[in-house]
Amino acid sequence: MANSAVCDKYIAMYEALKGIIAESQQRVVSTPPDNFFIDNMNFFVKAYLINMCTYMESYLQEICLQHSKKITDRVLSANIPHNFLHWKFATKKHKEKDFEFSPINIVIEKREISDELSANVYKTSDVFRNLGIDLSTCAEYVAKKDIIKIMVTKRNNIIHHNDGASDVTLNDLLNKVDDFLAYMIGIDTIVLSQ
Repeated sequence: MANSAVCDKYIAMYEALKGIIAESQQRVVSTPPDNFFIDNMNFFVKAYLINMCTYMESYLQEICLQHSKKITDRVLSANIPHNFLHWKFATKKHKEKDFEFSPINIVIEKREISDELSANVYKTSDVFRNLGIDLSTCAEYVAKKDIIKIMVTKRNNIIHHNDGASDVTLNDLLNKVDDFLAYMIGIDTIVLSQ
């Protein structure tokens, strides 16, 4: 199955990031080594890690927005009366202002998704569940979520607590990019199958 255009865009971004990380690694191990990279290694590691997580969060938001639009279009094309759904799902008694004599039009705004979603695997799972997608049935999500969780936690610690990330190397990041790609492609596959 082909990836979504959104996924393909982020695959290209991750592949470019891998190239940058590999070049940075090469400069560190070259003879003679590039002192600029050696002296600023921690800065580069943190920057690359932050980018990895930012790409994931952006991908997740874009694919969720695209999927919610698909759902919205299906609901609108079904021409279901607004009042019927309001009657069925309202938790309180209807007021006159609640009635609309038109088809239901449910729109999820980008802000609503971005407020709820991050690269955090639990928030990701919750938002996808709201979209009717069970990520626990996605083998790549299940296999990679712990790795993603660790990296996102490390990113959050860098941003919010100035963590030094001294336990992460450029080689670690190269391997983790592949994990991020597998995770993202797995999610993309399950979204496209809906």
